[in-house]
Amino acid sequence: MGTGSPGTSVALASRTGSGETLAQTYGFPGSEIDLQRRGLIRAGWLDGLKAKALLTLLLRHGGAERAQVLEHFRFWGGGDVSPQR
Repeated sequence: MGTGSPGTSVALASRTGSGETLAQTYGFPGSEIDLQRRGLIRAGWLDGLKAKALLTLLLRHGGAERAQVLEHFRFWGGGDVSPQR
């Protein structure tokens, strides 16, 4: 994953159906810290289907700005931890 295209939102969610995604555990290339530094949004406690539904609703109803997407994921999934740059 490169730095991504401007205006593209990508969320990291767990496929297990429960449990929060990692936030500040591993720092190697491709880890959650690295991906967050590149602009990935953590879904927090939301599983993949819920994260996809939230992102789809935001994109369809005008909440596609990155700040708005982050705000909603923080509220609904607790994905509010950002790595140190």
